Amino acid sequence: MQTYQIEIDRQNAKNRMVSVTLLQSLLKVLVEGSKGALRLRTEGRSAIRGTPPKWIKTATQFALELQGNQLRIDSPTLNEATPELFQKTDWFPELNAEWTSLDYFQESLTASLNKEMADSLYDKPLLHIFQGFRHVFNQGANQILLLNGNGKPITPETLSVFKELEGSLPSPGQVKVAGVLEVIRIHDRTFKMITGPNEHVIKGITQPINQKEAQGLLNKEVLVSGMGYFTISGKVLRIEAEHISVAGEHERALWEKLPIPIPYQSKPNELPNELPVKPVPQIEEEVIVGDQKPENENHEETAKWVERLP
Repeated sequence: MQTYQIEIDRQNAKNRMVSVTLLQSLLKVLVEGSKGALRLRTEGRSAIRGTPPKWIKTATQFALELQGNQLRIDSPTLNEATPELFQKTDWFPELNAEWTSLDYFQESLTASLNKEMADSLYDKPLLHIFQGFRHVFNQGANQILLLNGNGKPITPETLSVFKELEGSLPSPGQVKVAGVLEVIRIHDRTFKMITGPNEHVIKGITQPINQKEAQGLLNKEVLVSGMGYFTISGKVLRIEAEHISVAGEHERALWEKLPIPIPYQSKPNELPNELPVKPVPQIEEEVIVGDQKPENENHEETAKWVERLP
């Protein structure tokens, strides 16, 4: 169990009573942000409609104590929260089992405020969650200081950074890319592939797939086609694959380059791997983990992007 201290600078600091609504708003950002940060690192996306996996809900169960203007929060490490996953399996090698969900939340929050850190640590839904601090300020807080983080206060002015980043993220688009399928996991449908001569790593999420199909693709040169999502610097954050197949020599040569969003093309006549088209709405089925439910993926952003194309 790790203990975190959060200092709440309030407009009426002399009043010993703290608004319940203020605390509710703050805790919502912390809990939802922690869930999103964990999901982003394991799935490449921080949010999707429906109930999060059961292990993420367990890892974000906090205990708290309020002393004056300081909120003390106890959070279990991933090992303590779900030992059946982190002590007995290697399902999530990308996570440090000695970290808590709040550690990952703070890392993503810091990355969004620090241009020197990786821009793959946040995405549009997570930035939207961070903007939820505005409700805390609306309830009388001047600033929030995460004492266990980098010490940088969150203020009403900080909200403009999150909003600007959210608006600057490239729109998703249809892509194709070839590479070696290094990892594919059945339980959460995530995969990792290595592309091109520089061995770039691309993460993604595939359609429901059985063990036999996965084994037939693992460690082979494959062609992945689907919806690409990008970081603010134009790097691939993830690909939500609609189709994965073994790639032939011609396909490998044609699609070995990393996909890029249209606004990042350096030459007017140079096209990305595939121009985005209006996708046919499809139902994306989630693997049931605990009480997790299937849900539909929303492609409205892509449709708006297509309409803006010349």
